Amino acid sequence: MDLKTIITNPQLVAVTMRRALVPLDGTDVPVFPQTYPPPERGPHRFDTPYTINELRDGTLMADLDSVQSQANRMEAAFSGPLADRVPQHSVIAGEQRASLVELPHRLTDAAARATDLRDQIQAAMTAYAVGDPGLVAKLCPTALIYGAWDSRDTRVKIPRAVRSEIRAHNVSIATRSAQFTGTFNAEALGLNAKEWEKGAKLGFAPTPSINAHGGVYVHGEIVHTASIVLAPLRRGNDPVLSAYLLGLAVAGLLHAMRETRLRVGCELLPEGAAHWQLVQVDGQRHPLVVEDQDIDRQLATLADAWSQAANVRLGLPATEHRYDPAAARAAIKAADKSQD
Repeated sequence: MDLKTIITNPQLVAVTMRRALVPLDGTDVPVFPQTYPPPERGPHRFDTPYTINELRDGTLMADLDSVQSQANRMEAAFSGPLADRVPQHSVIAGEQRASLVELPHRLTDAAARATDLRDQIQAAMTAYAVGDPGLVAKLCPTALIYGAWDSRDTRVKIPRAVRSEIRAHNVSIATRSAQFTGTFNAEALGLNAKEWEKGAKLGFAPTPSINAHGGVYVHGEIVHTASIVLAPLRRGNDPVLSAYLLGLAVAGLLHAMRETRLRVGCELLPEGAAHWQLVQVDGQRHPLVVEDQDIDRQLATLADAWSQAANVRLGLPATEHRYDPAAARAAIKAADKSQD
């Protein structure tokens, strides 16, 4: 897999990956998808906090890891083992510190805009809107891969170039029950009947949990699919930047694929090798060999080439930007006025 060749070939539109996963504990043990709060009106569909969809034949499909969650797992590489492959900017608020790649909205996050980066962010998003992604790349190149939306200022949206998600096919929704019973009874604790009843909330009295959400049993496949769309990475007609962004995208995906524990109760292992493909503009697909060490080597070369061309320092120590509460209050006040 030669990243420079792929990104400069106009006949190629995407890189895709598909692999099968299996639960660590076997198919006779439920796995636990992501949970979400109930909608403002009405209960959860299927009376479960999971994202469950019914197919035409009546079978159910469960989302085990969403596009957004996968993006967070991929982007974590660039504040961890691949931190030296991207520019590093940190926002400091009180005793807390977070890099731009860790903020929920990346460089367009409200906390970042309430620092001395505000004007640079505005200029970068404005430049992106007219076809120049270079300023965004200098601040936060991962925004050009995982997307960003400056919904409160320029209204410019950077589309997501990488889509990755994990789904379980043909599932049954499970429930579970539990019973807590303390060591001491009411008499031993010196509590009357009313106190004993109220004490259940504090862990003194027995507390049942009946028919709680208990994950899903998976009767079909668990499939991890991902696609890297090349068009957004080619924006600006800068082949050095485009190849660098493709390297970041593939390396980030490989990083997320090594993570087997999505959450407690959802440990998934690969079942066989991942299947990578190159997709042509006419729909033809060709197998692609992707090796971790080769991608790491290519990314190091591409990152160095782009940093020199753009005159940008990569890696730590990060450039620090102090959060300004006054700037945040001014933004909130301005937003209030615009709604009046």
